[in-house]
Amino acid sequence: MKKLLTLFLIFAATVTTKAQNAVPEFKNKVMLHKKDNTLGSLDNTSLNYGMKGKMGGGTVCMKTEGTNASTIFAPKSGDDFIVKIDAGVDPESIVTLYQFDVEKKQRSITIGKVGMRGSQNVEMPVVKLNFKKLEEGVYIISAVKPLEAGEYIFTVNQPLSSSVVAEVKGFAFSVAE
Repeated sequence: MKKLLTLFLIFAATVTTKAQNAVPEFKNKVMLHKKDNTLGSLDNTSLNYGMKGKMGGGTVCMKTEGTNASTIFAPKSGDDFIVKIDAGVDPESIVTLYQFDVEKKQRSITIGKVGMRGSQNVEMPVVKLNFKKLEEGVYIISAVKPLEAGEYIFTVNQPLSSSVVAEVKGFAFSVAE
């Protein structure tokens, strides 16, 4: 009877351990949360302030080198994203997903326009997100609508705006066609 009880306790401990969700080790880092409950890294990407000029005006953007991220996300795979933030903070207020414009040798996000009549704000290419609380300060992230093919970047607690002049860190990925 003791052996049976011991085996049962070992089995129960193993099942409990397997059932726990994978949680990122570090705060403010968005990671790929795979269907098999493992974590994968997204591309650590730095965005830098830049301008593209034309006669009579130009655009203000945040840009990064390269036309695509090395991490590929397949929306139909059952995978999603996960982030760990400070407890008590609303994830919708600090986690943002942007879609890049892809050009010759870079990806960029237009954050403003400048012309002869002054500056103009532009509509940011922000993807609407759902957040599901996994545990205190840990959230599963999914897009409200399926992601289209393209290049994307998550930022955490670093909003993009035309007043940003410093480097912004983010977590990039590609969605293949």
